[in-house]
Amino acid sequence: MGTNQRKHTRYDNPKGIFNITTDKKTWHEIGLEDISAGGMKFTTSASFDVDEGIQAVLTLRNRIKDDNTLNLQGTIKRKIELDHGVNAYAVEFSNVNAKQLTNL
Repeated sequence: MGTNQRKHTRYDNPKGIFNITTDKKTWHEIGLEDISAGGMKFTTSASFDVDEGIQAVLTLRNRIKDDNTLNLQGTIKRKIELDHGVNAYAVEFSNVNAKQLTNL
């Protein structure tokens, strides 16, 4: 059970500005916990449903380039209610391409 069976390398605690929407009108800033080519985990006080589609605009800061902005679509696969009205979500991406993978 202690082995990591993830398909993609995960990057923990990325730095940047991270926003998501479900309707392309109302945007929510999120706390991005980790991201990989397959998906991401984030926290927010906003409430979403499992299997709900999202669009994410993630502006990542890294050592190679000051800002890399990724526009990604995905589906919420898991929701965990945390303390103080905060929820944690796991998202599976549906549109990651080769260029975006190199930016991760």
